[in-house]
Amino acid sequence: MSPDIPGEGDLWRSSWEAAVDGAVAVVDCREEIPCNPCEEACPTGAIRVGPDICAAPRFDPQACNGCGRCVALCPGMAVFLLDRREKSGFARVTVPYEMGERPVEGEEVQVVDGEGKALTGGKILKIRALGGGAPTLLVTVRVPESVALKVRGVRYRLMERDGFREVDKLPSLADYPLCRCEDVPLERVRDILRTGLKSLPSLRRASRVGLGYCQGMFCQSSLRQELAEATGREGEEIGSFRVRPPVRPVKLGFLGGGNA
Repeated sequence: MSPDIPGEGDLWRSSWEAAVDGAVAVVDCREEIPCNPCEEACPTGAIRVGPDICAAPRFDPQACNGCGRCVALCPGMAVFLLDRREKSGFARVTVPYEMGERPVEGEEVQVVDGEGKALTGGKILKIRALGGGAPTLLVTVRVPESVALKVRGVRYRLMERDGFREVDKLPSLADYPLCRCEDVPLERVRDILRTGLKSLPSLRRASRVGLGYCQGMFCQSSLRQELAEATGREGEEIGSFRVRPPVRPVKLGFLGGGNA
């Protein structure tokens, strides 16, 4: 049974129809904010934002190859994959998953909508990560077609742990926090670079390095170096992003030289 296509109208209808032949992205981006990692991540040019970086992304389902890079790299988790080739009343939906416990293929889970409300049960068909050990997993679940366009996540079982785990080794270099303000490890940045991002602003938005309290004052040079090594360019070619001073309330008396 086909669901009612929500307010996104023709855009979602095109994705719904294209999904009969295989996985295709469905873009659910409603926030007009400066963001475009999905555009840079797309290898076929199916997603375009353009010069106005605050504009809603434009999507061409016919150009989508269903790779899922946009799903893994969207900071707002506003993209998912829809696959209706099964044609049995069920669809396959692929959503991002960043919780601690890794799901297991073949298990039953609860699927939830954008507000976290349970929709129905679904079976995990596939779990994959882009860029090696990227922290964002792509989880594909089989659900009734009637709810396929509403699915935004899966709710996996909660595991209870008894006691504390012993620390048996020092953290590896991969766990080194390249951005301490946002607690972004070095390996997270390298995983994102493996997806093909080539500009410093996009890498900043996708990784959140430089978006914390220091605004990149301490981490921008390290981020630029990682991008230079990944793309084979010099640091001067990559450029830099604007560092805004952190905002903190300051009393007028202090500015006047007093201690009050």
